[in-house]
Amino acid sequence: GGIDSAIIANLANDHGKNNLHTLSIWFGEENYSEKKYQDIVATKLNSIHHSFKLGEEDFHEHFPEILRAMDMPSCDGINTWFISKFAAEAGLKAVLSGIGADELFGGYPSFRRMKAASLIQQLPAFSFKLAEKTQVKKLNRISYLRLNGIRGLYLFLRGHFTPVQIAKQTGAYEKEVWDILADMPASPEFTRIGFKNTAAWMEFNLYMQDQLLRDADVMSMAHGLEIRVPFLDNEVINGVYSISEKVKFGSFPKELLVNSFKNILPEEIWNRPKMGFSFPFAEWLRKSVYVKELEGSANPHIRQACIDFLKGRLHWSRIMSLIILNRKV
Repeated sequence: GGIDSAIIANLANDHGKNNLHTLSIWFGEENYSEKKYQDIVATKLNSIHHSFKLGEEDFHEHFPEILRAMDMPSCDGINTWFISKFAAEAGLKAVLSGIGADELFGGYPSFRRMKAASLIQQLPAFSFKLAEKTQVKKLNRISYLRLNGIRGLYLFLRGHFTPVQIAKQTGAYEKEVWDILADMPASPEFTRIGFKNTAAWMEFNLYMQDQLLRDADVMSMAHGLEIRVPFLDNEVINGVYSISEKVKFGSFPKELLVNSFKNILPEEIWNRPKMGFSFPFAEWLRKSVYVKELEGSANPHIRQACIDFLKGRLHWSRIMSLIILNRKV
């Protein structure tokens, strides 16, 4: 139903000899369901379409199994576990994914936030101390920018909790947290490639490789399924990297990609707000036994995080991190 998957499906259909299988998940919660758009693409392709409705009961039933499938802590990959399960049940052994398009063509908020983050990173050191102590929670993450280069930018843009919060939630000293972060492998210094190219490098080499691809591999192989990623073909990557920043990213997210495939994409697919492949996790997790366990934690900071989540003040991915951190193996 999204731009990336619709492009892959259309291109695959050109070589599929009329037997292309497509898969989609939809929800009863209309704010999250892309069924309308999925049906438009499947109808255009005349594919053998497998559409699965996923409900809250399914999530709670399989959540313990999903947690066991994680060989490393992660708050991502649950969506991939379910679509892989359905693909395997449909008799498929290998599937195509649109992973890589957001990283190559500027589909994430970081592409528009990188310039401001990079400029803030150049402020005097005492500025980060002030941000760390302020009562305005949205400003606390600025403290990450005291770490030089991509490390600080990545954690500022994608980190779930600040070092102060992590120390309180894990019972560690704040200095211990900062020491671990400071020991992270250093990344190249970028000075002349442009802010959006910097964001692309960060998303491609850190978020995609360290999280998305790893989680996709783990969750698909839990069902004996292989995921192939056409956007990450060497020729595609080298071709995209040879394009200037201004042309490549344009004036809106993935402009170059959209314009390149407008001739095969229905307008309803490319001319709509980006949703991403997400589930109604916030609603479902509120009733999870794992959240109830956290509510009874001996750590007051974890209990407060639960309160914030249940009142809608904390994103579901952050409470998911705490669930995984505290789960009993």
